Amino acid sequence: MGKGMGGHPAFIKSIVELKSLIRSVCGSNPSVSSVKELLLLCRKIAVIHLRKKITTGRLNPSFFALSIDDIALDCIADLFQKDESGAMFQLVAYYGGLSLESTSEEELLVHTRRLVFSKVGQGLFRLYNEADPSLGKILRNLKLAIQSLQNFKVVDRFGEQYMVPAMCRTLEHLPPIDREGIMRHLGSQRSQSENIPSILANLSRALREQTSSSRLVSMMDLALAIRSMYAATDEATEPYGFIDESDRDNARNIIGQSVRMLKGEMLEQYVGRKGIDRTMYDNYFLVIQQNLEERIIGNDGELFSFYDRLFGFAGSLTKDEYQRMHKSKLEYLGRLAHERALRELKRQFR
Repeated sequence: MGKGMGGHPAFIKSIVELKSLIRSVCGSNPSVSSVKELLLLCRKIAVIHLRKKITTGRLNPSFFALSIDDIALDCIADLFQKDESGAMFQLVAYYGGLSLESTSEEELLVHTRRLVFSKVGQGLFRLYNEADPSLGKILRNLKLAIQSLQNFKVVDRFGEQYMVPAMCRTLEHLPPIDREGIMRHLGSQRSQSENIPSILANLSRALREQTSSSRLVSMMDLALAIRSMYAATDEATEPYGFIDESDRDNARNIIGQSVRMLKGEMLEQYVGRKGIDRTMYDNYFLVIQQNLEERIIGNDGELFSFYDRLFGFAGSLTKDEYQRMHKSKLEYLGRLAHERALRELKRQFR
C-alpha cells in the first residue's frame, strides 16, 4: 500500500481483511473487536492525512491544543455513531453504495480513505469554528457569498474544500497558490474591498487573468488569510498596554515560545520546499522576535524595518534581493507569529 500508509502489522492486517471487516461492522450485530479494528484503521488514515497537511504547511496543530491522534479521533468519531437499532448508519449507508462482492481490497481502501479524508475536512472546519468563532464566521460568509454570486464553484480534493472560478480551466497541473500568495493578493486589494463578496470578485478576476499557478484555492487558506488581513487592521489600533511591568519577562517568554513553535512548524515548507537557506530562515525569526517584543512589550515598533533588521543579520543582502526573495515571506511569517503571540498573551493576562 506504499510507505505513506504505515507498516505496523496490525494496520497491514486490517487492510488485507478490510472486506470482511466492513461486512462485520455493517452487519446487524457488529462485534466490539471488529468495530475497534476499523476505528483504528480509520484513525491511522486520518493521522497520516493530518501529518501531511502539517508537513505542507496547511495545518497548524497548536491552534487546537490537541494532539494529532486526538484531532484524528475527533474528526472521525461520528462515523461510528449508532441509530436506535444499534447499526452504524453512516458506515452502512456509505459502504451500502458499493458492491462488496466485486470490489477489491485495494479499491475498498481507496473508498475508505476518501470517506476518512472527507470527515477530516469536515471535522477541521468544525474545530476551527469552535476554537476561533471569528474564523467560523468568515467561512460561513464565504460559503454564502459563493452561493449568492456563483462566481466560484466548490470542489473537494482529498477531503478539503477548494474554490475555483466558474467556467474556466482549473490549471491543476500548475503549482498551487499557497496562503502566502493569497495574503499578497489580499494585501494589494485591501484598500479596494472590505467585504467578502468584493474580495471574492477581485480574487476570481485575478485567478482568471493569471496562467502561472493553479486556479484552485483552498477555502480554509482563504479564510485564514482574510482573518489575518482583518486582524492586522484591528490590531494596528489595539493598545498593548495590558502587559504590566512585572509581567514583561513572562510575556517575553511567551513571545519566544510562540516564535520557536512557528519556526519549527514552517521549517519543512520554507527550507525544504521553498529552498530558503537555513541561516536566512533562522534570521527571519530573529527579526520576527525583535519585532514582536518591540510592538507588544515595548508598545512601539511603528518605525520597525524588517529589511534593516534582516540586513543587520545578513549584511550582504541588497534591498532588491529583499524585495524579490524575502519581503513577502518574512512579513507573512511575522503576521502568523503576531497572531499566535497575541492569542497566547491574552489567554495568559486576560
